[in-house]
Amino acid sequence: MAEIELKNVCKRFAGATVVKQASFTIRDGEFFILVGPSGCGKSTLLNLIVGLEALDEGEIRVDGERVDGLDPKDRDMAMVFQSYALYPHMTVAENMAFPLKLAKLPKAEIERRVLLTADILQLGELLQRKPRALSGGQRQRVAMGRAIVRKPKVFLLDEPLSNLDAKLRQQMRIEIARLQRRLGTTTVYVTHDQTEAMTLGDRIAVLRRGEVLQIGTPRQLYEQPRNLFVAGFIGSPAMNFLPARRDGARLELPLGSLELPPESRLAAGPLIMGFRPDHLTLAGREALAGLCFDAVAEVVEWLGTDLFVYFDVAREGFPAVALPEDLDSNGRRSLVARLDPGSGVKEGDTLRLCLDPARVLVFDAGSGENLTLSQRDGEV
Repeated sequence: MAEIELKNVCKRFAGATVVKQASFTIRDGEFFILVGPSGCGKSTLLNLIVGLEALDEGEIRVDGERVDGLDPKDRDMAMVFQSYALYPHMTVAENMAFPLKLAKLPKAEIERRVLLTADILQLGELLQRKPRALSGGQRQRVAMGRAIVRKPKVFLLDEPLSNLDAKLRQQMRIEIARLQRRLGTTTVYVTHDQTEAMTLGDRIAVLRRGEVLQIGTPRQLYEQPRNLFVAGFIGSPAMNFLPARRDGARLELPLGSLELPPESRLAAGPLIMGFRPDHLTLAGREALAGLCFDAVAEVVEWLGTDLFVYFDVAREGFPAVALPEDLDSNGRRSLVARLDPGSGVKEGDTLRLCLDPARVLVFDAGSGENLTLSQRDGEV
């Protein structure tokens, strides 16, 4: 196991900075996730840690010792790539044993490690098969086994599940989580899938355009996002956003108005209000406290355990919400509520929805800063 420390790490390609002043520590034995949209620099950051790319600025330390000047083979790290990268002419056992043969370990030790790793990954019956006779999930387990047999200080995984179908991805997520808990090895995992990040990570670093925007536990990022991008990227379905403005002691919204607390630091300028789909409640016979409004169900998605209801809200008198382009690429203007799947809501129904004011987040429309986040909330 190992602690990894990055200090002011920068990387440039053709004059463009793809990793900007990254400074953070990955704790010993931690499952650490790098997440963000395509092109945000997460895979480049992983390659810098393992040594496949050279730093332009900064330093990387493992257990206090600098490693950024070392070759990848001297960093005691093992990497699993998006493609399985198995040798097609070798059996499963030979693929797993290959890095140990390169290290010139004794034959008996190689066999012992391969058999032990195969047992951990449930590959014992497949050791004599070649990659073409394996399923996608089995190939990925072999690729992971080839990394595990080395007993490295650090595992690095670059979108290892992206080539699998949805059901197999879910199964492999569970297997990877169990494996990491069992081995206790420091693990750095790259993904663009926020569901993978939320279910696997002890902590998550959210990246955008080469910059680390926030680091925290899944719950911290979900409940206390530092800015608009983190708020919109983390969570499925995504957070709802509406324009807002301050009017004296009240916050005016297309849904109605909310009373502001006396210590509120909200400015009078353009604001954006955000709330999660699960923060909306369907009003019943008893009146619910909070901001209540009527909405027409335009689209209803019944998923068995969830019911997603999409609706729109009149925005007369409010400017259009300007979101970061990588959050607003689909041009969606509808809001969504996650309701009880047994509620019987159908398309075209008029609903009475209520929003708990305590769950509302307010962002500065210019900077994107979360203005409702206290100084002690969040980690970075």
